[in-house]
Amino acid sequence: MFRYMGKGETQGLVTASSSIEDGASQGKRRNSSSKAGPTPFHRRQSYLPVDSKSKSRWLIYDNDGSFNGWFDWLPIEYRVGYWSPFVVLSIICFYTALFALKPELDFPATVLDNKLRLARGSAVFGMPRATAADLGVFLWGILVMVQKKLSQGSMRAFPISFTGWSWLLLTFRAGFEFSAWAAEAQGHVQLATHLAKIGSSIRLAAISNAAVVCLVWNLILLPIILLKAIPKGEKRDGFLKFNFGFFMTNVHVLNLPLASIHTVIGSNTRLFTHADLWVSYLVLLLYSALYFFGLDRLGLHFYPIFNPRTSWSVLSILLVLGLYYKMFNTWNDFITA
Repeated sequence: MFRYMGKGETQGLVTASSSIEDGASQGKRRNSSSKAGPTPFHRRQSYLPVDSKSKSRWLIYDNDGSFNGWFDWLPIEYRVGYWSPFVVLSIICFYTALFALKPELDFPATVLDNKLRLARGSAVFGMPRATAADLGVFLWGILVMVQKKLSQGSMRAFPISFTGWSWLLLTFRAGFEFSAWAAEAQGHVQLATHLAKIGSSIRLAAISNAAVVCLVWNLILLPIILLKAIPKGEKRDGFLKFNFGFFMTNVHVLNLPLASIHTVIGSNTRLFTHADLWVSYLVLLLYSALYFFGLDRLGLHFYPIFNPRTSWSVLSILLVLGLYYKMFNTWNDFITA
């Protein structure tokens, strides 16, 4: 037997058994009533024949757009339903413009270009100080991730979060540029050049992403989570303890000074070009594709200010794109000051 739910709007096929009704009254079954429609990429389940639901629905899990119930605090119209057409248009325009305006991608092998000058400075374990600093950033980045795995037993959310991408970028930027110096020291010039150019190409992305993570998390997302997602009491106290612990302090606070080493401060810096800016925007494109077309389907809404179901997210998208361009100019001004 099926029943009709909603105010003049079909809400889904619900089996009207007494056990399910009892479970719903006890909070075991979340209320999926919403005025929101389906996304542009699927039709709501109740519009489709039973045998086609599994192939056509947008959400991968039957979780009302809240993975493991983590995002129940977010109103359901922001978890299921139509995407804003303005957000869809913004995404299409950004993706198209990025590839249409692709510049020539040529990055200097900065760590190799500066080798002789740096070698005249004091050495640390036989390495120039700049190279030793890159090795230290790389090893510290790995250490923080290992500590996360050992202490919490899971890294599942980290590699799919923008914070995780930011941390990996700053870690491997340092790793690539240290490896370039090491390869060149062993006579592998061609390999060293490739590694140096890879590290050089992600410098702007590393420092800009770290700045965004540090500012957005501490000034925007953290207050939203504390005020909306976690009630006062033991849970909030526990979250605050976790937030100011070793791992979270590193990836949300120390990430910015670590990413700045030899990207905007130090003896191994260089001015950024439009090729660097394009790579930064490419990283944004790749993560947005993961977020909108992957995490949204799982019910993982890490960043509500970029929710595709509200037109206000267009403002967030435009602000971030403008912020990256502003940082591109600001970092160059800082380097030349």
